[in-house]
Amino acid sequence: MFEGMQETGSPQGREMVDLFRRIFNGPTDDESGMPMMDAARAIDSLDTPVKSEDYSAGNIVIVGVGGCGSNTVHNLNKLGVEGVRLVAINTDKVHLDGVEAPHKILIGENITNGLGAGGRPEVARACAEQDSHKISDALGSRPDLVFIAAGMGGGTGTGAAPIVAKIAKDKGAKVIGFVTLPFKTEGRHKYKIAQEGIRQLRKWADTVVLISNDKLLHLAGELPIDKAFVMADYTLAIMVKGIAEIIRKRTMVNVDLNDIRTLMSAGGVAAVGIGESSDPKRRAEEAVKMALRNQLIEISPDGAKGALVVVYGGKNLKLTEVHQITEIVASRMSSDAIIKIGADMDEQLGDSVRVILLLTGIKSPDVLGPERIGQIQPVISTGITAMDGQYDPVSVIEDALGRAYVLY
Repeated sequence: MFEGMQETGSPQGREMVDLFRRIFNGPTDDESGMPMMDAARAIDSLDTPVKSEDYSAGNIVIVGVGGCGSNTVHNLNKLGVEGVRLVAINTDKVHLDGVEAPHKILIGENITNGLGAGGRPEVARACAEQDSHKISDALGSRPDLVFIAAGMGGGTGTGAAPIVAKIAKDKGAKVIGFVTLPFKTEGRHKYKIAQEGIRQLRKWADTVVLISNDKLLHLAGELPIDKAFVMADYTLAIMVKGIAEIIRKRTMVNVDLNDIRTLMSAGGVAAVGIGESSDPKRRAEEAVKMALRNQLIEISPDGAKGALVVVYGGKNLKLTEVHQITEIVASRMSSDAIIKIGADMDEQLGDSVRVILLLTGIKSPDVLGPERIGQIQPVISTGITAMDGQYDPVSVIEDALGRAYVLY
């Protein structure tokens, strides 16, 4: 996949692929071309429970709901993102059987006989409600951060994802939705289904990140649709990897889960960025600039209210570089922003510097907070046009959100 994407993808897509190579630099899967870790070690690390006394580590759960969400969990399992619990949920038994994940839940078997929701969100909702105890058990006794991946516009993801979010919220978790929007060509009906799914998910999620399938195709050039979808999986993996490393790695300056929960509560909207550079003269500057941009989730740090800045480097990491990175981030944020800094050495990085950012109170057309939608100015791309002179997807999403926040 990577080789073809380097040749046919857009400039933005090629830059993203290069970032993926740097961060996920393990062996490559022969069939998919995706970088991955040893499967056995990956599954062991993902399913290892956090010791009860290790309160700083936190419990991070990624739940894939429906076909799209389960595919995401399958790909993340292959990547071997450490320190998280992976759960796949579906109403379709055949699809779920093909997913590789430590925890798999077939919901509503008595309702659908394991044949899927048939594109009907109300059926999927009933399935999730009927087996809510299974979902609750899969999330664990004390989830701290729960990512919910789903595709909006179909049946299971649209209908069941809000139920999963409610269950996670009732357990005291911070909930981040990560959902894809239908293709423009799929028509008005599917967008209406998607808009209702987003509306319901926003009731329980602290943050909802929207990714347009059309944007994925643009970045991936002429590659098949399934390979374009993988780019969204990598973006979610980077977000989760950033949060997991911030919480779990032993840094010179202590950064714990409470810092993250406090910043998310205060800011309402949060996102993670990761950058890495080995440029001998500008590695600190280049790494932080890469962390500040993300081509699938358009993040602006300008005026952000809080940030965790964690810097990793080899033995030659300089204090002045840590200071420079912090200055660059602070210069883009609100004057009264709260900044937490962590720094540590990782010999495996050699001459590279890696920067991981968690920003709160950010401005983005693609990230939704539960209470702040009306306060953010709309960003509508001129690239979206009406179809057959009758249908504009932006107007449909506006019906649900009050503003257009479609990444395109």
